[in-house]
This record gives sequence, C-alpha cells and structure tokens, in this order.
Amino acid sequence: MAYSVARRTKEIGIRMALGAARPDVVWMILRETLRLVVFGIAVGLAASCGFNLFLASMLFGVKSLDVASFLLATGMFLVVALFAGYLPARRATKVDPMIALRNE
Repeated sequence: MAYSVARRTKEIGIRMALGAARPDVVWMILRETLRLVVFGIAVGLAASCGFNLFLASMLFGVKSLDVASFLLATGMFLVVALFAGYLPARRATKVDPMIALRNE
C-alpha cells in the first residue's frame, strides 16, 4: 500500500488542491485497502473450506470447521490491513499539495 500511495502522490495532491478533506483522502485509500483484503479473505476462506478434510487430519482438539478460529484469523487480517493502509494514507495527507504538484 505504501508503494501504491507513493505512486499516487500527484493525484492525491490534485485532490487536496481542489478541496478534498484529509479524512476523505484517508478513507479513499482505506477503501482500496479493504477491497483488496476482503477479496483475499473471501478467497482464503473458500480455499480453507475446500481443504476441510485435509485440515481435519492435522488439527488436534479443534473441529475442522472451527468458526471461532476463522473469525479470529479474519479479524486479525482486517486489523493488520487497516493499519498497513492507514500509515501510508496519513503520510500522504501530510504532503503539501503544491509540492506534490511540482514534484513531477
């Protein structure tokens, strides 16, 4: 996400020069992050349910389809992804729009 935001510095500078508020820019970047993470979580959950029988032979004392484990892992992925998206988003909003426009 840091690389993606760094590449979009000029676009973010133009948005802020035209009047976009800092929370709007942060939310724009977090939406992009969440879109990627939700897609990854959906693919991961589908794959893990597909390998349910294989996983059942490796898990001891836990049901093969343990909802609590899936929810905990999903929640952790979401928290880490939001943190990974928030830091570059916050850094991007601190850039002066005129400097971002002159950079290119």
